[in-house]
Amino acid sequence: MSETNDETVALLQRWHGGEREALHSLLKRFLPRLHKFASSKLRSEFAQLRHEQDSLDLVQASAAKALEFVPRFVPRDDEQFFGLLCTFVLNHLRNRLRSPGSRSEPERQADFGDSVLDLRECERPSEHPSLAAQEAEERAWARLALEFLPETERRLVLLRVVDQAGWEEIAAELGLTPDAARMRFNRLIPELANVIRRLREGQIDELLSSATRPG
Repeated sequence: MSETNDETVALLQRWHGGEREALHSLLKRFLPRLHKFASSKLRSEFAQLRHEQDSLDLVQASAAKALEFVPRFVPRDDEQFFGLLCTFVLNHLRNRLRSPGSRSEPERQADFGDSVLDLRECERPSEHPSLAAQEAEERAWARLALEFLPETERRLVLLRVVDQAGWEEIAAELGLTPDAARMRFNRLIPELANVIRRLREGQIDELLSSATRPG
């Protein structure tokens, strides 16, 4: 990224450096505008969620998720970071609209090897802090890239990797056969890897343009 004097970039760099005051400044800077965006969505294409979804809770959760999942990646400026926050808001609303009863906690255990879709935190602390930091960074890139997948694909990954649901349950929720769900999941690995590559190469504007389209 080229050098910039953008205040948001400086605040994000300070937040990544461990300065909690920078977090308060970021939230103060963006939450009112993000709240206005969320409220407008709840009055229009997501009106059916208006009575169950508090817009202030929504924007706070989306901002917290973005700051937690986003790796030490610094967007170009105010508008690019705001676009990222809006993507998290839209994806949350789409998830609620499609799967109102979806689970929030894992209920099954499964064995997932190291891969681009290894999104869950390691339960055992690493003996090598530098390796643990690298693995956490890779998970952050994967979580961020996940926000740019189409709705069904994103839901498939969340069900399988985060909720650790079985193929029959996933198939029933997504209207697929178990074999189709499994094959679709396997095809997502290179697709998600490609999104990660595009993010690393700075193609976030193109990804944001697609992610914020209606639908």
